[in-house]
Amino acid sequence: MVMCEHGQPAKRHVCFSGISTGRRFLACGLDEASSCGVVQWVDEEWPEHLQNALHKLWLLYEDCQRANRMACLEHASLVHNLTSQKNKLQETYEKLVEDVNNLLDTQDNIPKENEVQQGEHEEITPPLDNNISALKEQLGAMDAENKELKQKVDQLRSIQVAQGNVIRNLKFAHLKEKEKLSTERRNLEFHIADLVKASDKNKRKLKDIKDICDEE
Repeated sequence: MVMCEHGQPAKRHVCFSGISTGRRFLACGLDEASSCGVVQWVDEEWPEHLQNALHKLWLLYEDCQRANRMACLEHASLVHNLTSQKNKLQETYEKLVEDVNNLLDTQDNIPKENEVQQGEHEEITPPLDNNISALKEQLGAMDAENKELKQKVDQLRSIQVAQGNVIRNLKFAHLKEKEKLSTERRNLEFHIADLVKASDKNKRKLKDIKDICDEE
């Protein structure tokens, strides 16, 4: 049994980073803050081809993580900008609606006490009608812009969902690759064990032959 510097039995762990992924090791059983730093590997270093495969796999995983973070930042920035534009358009839209209502109220409250006032009313009405028409056109344009912004937001949400699916697929592929490497490791261990047995058998045969020769 391996003891750490605290006099406590070391705990067995499995490495999950770098070219030593999957290797077992013994380390101090206390928490990280109190750990004495004792580390002793249980498994030997992996063969070079397995280390290269693990290195490439971790590089691929880190590249995917980095690309995903950048894409999330870009989309978050775009969503923020579109939301700001939508809020500004909403404020402008509400202001225009208020202006139209005020103009309509003004038009309805124009006094018509005499012919002079009626003439003044008729002179005022055409400009008001023109302003109302112009405001209605602006409101229609803003409605169209709001719809376009809504479509863009929906597209971004669809892209985020698709990215989530891609990330899940990458994680699944990573797990499958890890499982494949574990299988290759077990097969390699079995092969090494067979070679060791064959070597021991050959040594015994050579010793028997040597003993026979020595007797003659």
